[in-house]
Amino acid sequence: MTRLDARSKAAGSTKYVADIFQGRPDLYHAAVVRSSAVHARIRSIDASAALALPGVIGVYTAADVTQHPCGRALEDIPVLAIERARYAGDRVAAVVATTRAIAEQAAAMVLVDYEDLPAVTTIEEATAPDAPLVHDEPWNYPGAVIKPEDGRNLIHRETVGSQAEVEAVLRDCAFVVDETYYTQGVHQGYLEPQACVADYESSEKVRLWFTNKVPHRLRTMLSHCLGMPPEAFDVQPMAMGGDFGGKGAPGEAPLAIELSRLTGHPVKLVLRYNEDLIAGNPRHPSRIRVQMGCDAEGRLLAVGMDIAMNGGAYGGCTPSVAGTSAAQFPSYRVAHFYANYQRVYTNTVPRGFMRAPGEAQGVFALESALDELAAKAGIAPVEIRRRNLLVTGDPDDHGHVWLESRGVETLDLAMREREYATAPEGWLTGTGIGIYSRSTPHAPTSIRLVPTATGGVCVEIPVVETGTGSHTVMRELMAEALGLAPSDIEVAQVASDSLPFDTGVGGSRVTSTMALAADVAAKAWRNRLKDEPVLIELKSAEAPLVGSVAVQVVSVAVDPETGQLRILNVLNAIDVANIINPLAHQMQIDGGTTTGLGFACLEDLDESEGHVWAANLGEYKLPSVRDTPPYKTVLLEGGVGIGTANVKAIGELTTPPTAPAVANAVFAATGCRLRQLPITAERIYEALQTRI
Repeated sequence: MTRLDARSKAAGSTKYVADIFQGRPDLYHAAVVRSSAVHARIRSIDASAALALPGVIGVYTAADVTQHPCGRALEDIPVLAIERARYAGDRVAAVVATTRAIAEQAAAMVLVDYEDLPAVTTIEEATAPDAPLVHDEPWNYPGAVIKPEDGRNLIHRETVGSQAEVEAVLRDCAFVVDETYYTQGVHQGYLEPQACVADYESSEKVRLWFTNKVPHRLRTMLSHCLGMPPEAFDVQPMAMGGDFGGKGAPGEAPLAIELSRLTGHPVKLVLRYNEDLIAGNPRHPSRIRVQMGCDAEGRLLAVGMDIAMNGGAYGGCTPSVAGTSAAQFPSYRVAHFYANYQRVYTNTVPRGFMRAPGEAQGVFALESALDELAAKAGIAPVEIRRRNLLVTGDPDDHGHVWLESRGVETLDLAMREREYATAPEGWLTGTGIGIYSRSTPHAPTSIRLVPTATGGVCVEIPVVETGTGSHTVMRELMAEALGLAPSDIEVAQVASDSLPFDTGVGGSRVTSTMALAADVAAKAWRNRLKDEPVLIELKSAEAPLVGSVAVQVVSVAVDPETGQLRILNVLNAIDVANIINPLAHQMQIDGGTTTGLGFACLEDLDESEGHVWAANLGEYKLPSVRDTPPYKTVLLEGGVGIGTANVKAIGELTTPPTAPAVANAVFAATGCRLRQLPITAERIYEALQTRI
């Protein structure tokens, strides 16, 4: 089935935010003056040279814009830095000019006098008893959940289960692993950088074109920050050039709106990619200690996790204050589970969500530890997994019972279908496994069916097309539900003013949510009394806990002379129900795997001393075609999914198991255990020398 957006994207005619209003005479352009200091008091800002440049409309600082911070759940991000810059890249001032080139030239001419302050850039520094404070009183921010007595530089802390109970069980286990694993900061790697056009018409109407996947939630964020009612913000439908979790935060929108208000003109603010790398909202670096014990037969008895996430300078880029979901072990039976989780402020780039947020970090640690436990117990990595994977009826680590658990069947399928590859002569070879399970959620949304003049149906939805093909999937879902041909269905994303609330894109919930909405809308369409539009609001509702499983098998080769790593092939065995669009489904499997490979082996923002040193796409290495090995996918069909469409989540399923599968394969090849990502030739070589 041809994607609705295929022709326009292939032809280059799709319009993104940076493309709109070209040549519009009343449009102004903005550029941001960003902090060069990691943590500093702003003594003064000299904009005289910038203001003297022809074409400059104005230079604005925190004194000119709202003082209320913004954020998704925790509101701690200033529109422009107030008195202090908290990371290298923080917004200190903004320039508005008649062209983008003039705005950027003027921004480079703004002189900022900084008084350097003590900085904390790592989890260890931030949580030390005498650590300098990133925020003096973070408990006073709207949405904050911490208290003054909770500790220094904390954004959030929580525990799951009983630590004493787990430690008691571990003391009696036949085999125990107690190791710590580290992951790096990783950018989402979307092609289209953050961009915004704001047109402030009045205190009751702002029109906004923005690279944001949660328009209705964005209205609430902007309302809190700017003191205007949510309905004042009319977020226009726009194509989006990729997301992967990075385009749900308020980003540059509050600043663009304020600049439009101050100048009386629409303002366009488009980040250069280096800006996006140093001031976006990338994946959290982590430090995760895992304690894991089993009996003599390899049955898991207890798992304890101590999880620390580097949240960066602000905590407002995530939709919950907790920020991640690393504190879970969803694939296996374990009688006693404990996790201590904390997310901390540091003087580094603020962190947000990225494909399988928190779970990519947590699964790397847990699946690596499980392999280490297998080695201690003298049990094959495949066998220790088979003995402990959930089967239907088992409760998971949080006590939830899924409608079905097909991990063993998916693992057996992977073992039957795995392939072997030839490595260069003299290289060491090995195979590793990673397993990940997740539930299939759904969320509130809305939909309107409008009859067309040709006898078809126009389906108006609030869902942003982030590049996954979701609008095409909706066409196919609606055609099936109404008994029409897909060609009779039009799908149109409409402005936020046009439909009731929608949760937005994220969490692998779009297809399941649209499937449920299509069911309800089709029934209402058939039962309508007149030939008129049908509006449906899908509310939150309890649903069976439907899960999906991915088993990933990775084969690698390692050059023992240099440590060079080569991924030979990747097999994905996926537990599936009904597949609406096989091509889009496969693209999600392959794309998620490639995201996982970048996390495992290539990508690193390199934030030593608080600066992002990999601040361009030459230094920050995203996987290319040449980095991608042969992929093979095998499907375990016949699963039970959500709604009459019978669908399961896929978008984030294949990212988390990749890094541990690679690490486990490297261990199988070399005998060296790599507990820090990315797994580079340098780290492998160092480990080989240490082993020798």
